[in-house]
Amino acid sequence: MSDGKGTAVVTGATGGVGALYAAGLAERGYDLLLAGRQQKTLDPVAKAVKQKADVKVDTLVANLAEAKDLARVEARISSDPAITALVNNAGVASFGPFATLSSAALDETTAVNITALTRLTHAVLPGFLARGAGSIINIASVLAFHPWPEFGVYNASKAYVVSFSQALQGEVAGKGVLVQVVIPPAVDTDFWNKAGLPVSNLPAGAVMKPQQLVDAALKGLDRGESWVFPSLPEQAVWDDHQKTRQALVGSLMNGTLAARYAA
Repeated sequence: MSDGKGTAVVTGATGGVGALYAAGLAERGYDLLLAGRQQKTLDPVAKAVKQKADVKVDTLVANLAEAKDLARVEARISSDPAITALVNNAGVASFGPFATLSSAALDETTAVNITALTRLTHAVLPGFLARGAGSIINIASVLAFHPWPEFGVYNASKAYVVSFSQALQGEVAGKGVLVQVVIPPAVDTDFWNKAGLPVSNLPAGAVMKPQQLVDAALKGLDRGESWVFPSLPEQAVWDDHQKTRQALVGSLMNGTLAARYAA
């Protein structure tokens, strides 16, 4: 069995990045609770993990865009003291002009990318804080920093993930809980086909292989990094961005009307 690392919850675990996260966490000794929309796609992932790692693997079928399913997952993970990690990997998008997208598509994106991530984080955090240990891994996107026309709601949902996670990092600092944000570039998974923009439409040099992403993210987890940028050559670029952001905020929070508006 596992070596006492507890249970990691992985959402969107039916394939792609989620399945690779499951395998990598199992190799590190975590038992798993894999959440996804269909049992028939969860089962092969669970079977593959158990063939390679001596860990316990449970599955939970749920559509996180549905309120009842989300509540059921919340109840399951909030009541289990064995859970020590949550990977908020599930995500959806619809590509196209905002004015032409259906209300259902908009609702699904915000429900999964924002509401579910927030509520599941809220479900596990009290237990993590009480025990002084636990990891919350939120998958964001480079598009959080680069709004792409025709991906507007998805961009905004990932900007929310970044902002929410950064605020949470401040709240849990020094309390034994890691809130990690993973910022991937475009990744070669079925996500793009489902969104309506096949990955073949993207520049080949801009697309990362999913195994590379997960390998980098898990190394970051091993190191306890709060921010993981798998494709960023120089960490200093992020550090400079943070300094610029802080300078902007400092300039805005002075309560004085700017001269160009005072005339």
